[in-house]
Amino acid sequence: MIPYVRQNQILSYVKMKQIAYIDDILALTKVSLPTVRRDLKKLQDEGKIILLNGGGVRLNEEVEHSVINRLEINSEEKYLICNKAVRYIENNEFIYLGPGTTENYMIGLLAGKNITVVTNGIYHVPKLVECKIKTIVIGGQLDHNYGITYGPEIFEEIDRMNFSTCIIGASAITDQGISSFDRDVSVINRKVLSRSRRSILIADSSKFNDSSKFNAFSNHVFAQLEDFDYIITTAKADIKVKYTDNIVIADASDL
Repeated sequence: MIPYVRQNQILSYVKMKQIAYIDDILALTKVSLPTVRRDLKKLQDEGKIILLNGGGVRLNEEVEHSVINRLEINSEEKYLICNKAVRYIENNEFIYLGPGTTENYMIGLLAGKNITVVTNGIYHVPKLVECKIKTIVIGGQLDHNYGITYGPEIFEEIDRMNFSTCIIGASAITDQGISSFDRDVSVINRKVLSRSRRSILIADSSKFNDSSKFNAFSNHVFAQLEDFDYIITTAKADIKVKYTDNIVIADASDL
């Protein structure tokens, strides 16, 4: 196997495992330890991974949270969740759609409804155009890595809007709260929740109860579990939170 292909195989494995160990990578690639170390060094030099003490490897935070990378993660779950969420949306609604990758799966399912979508998710725009959904993009400074607009202009625009429903995602869900890895997204989410008649949180199973992820990547709490009318996930979620009255499970039977 040529080094480029092997390094992509290693990177895909690290994405799947979140934290991988050199012994596991050796078993995966079936090459020598010096070869694996060279591959990992190259991936680290390219800014794709971070080598940890004790022989562990994890994704670089920026790579993990890039939009293109996150779109590929748990795609089947995200589709099931959005297919459930769209059932709560009626014609003539004025909706805020968060900028996350789970929310991106909502767009195709909203096609054909007489609605208006408000968003600061730049990566949503081509799909919204393709689906011919009436859209308002709230403007501000552009963050190219996360694919969002942010800044005081957005806060001012949101303060002049009333949403029938907001549909947003999260980085982590624990009894400590619902959080985002990005401060600006967290502030926007809080404002949107205060301006919405109904609120829907969409979150795949990886977002529940991972305390290490919460501490490392999800420092900005924007809501408590009871702040949402519906929290939609799948049966894969290891739900250990105390408040579960609003949790809705999506599965293949909903298709």
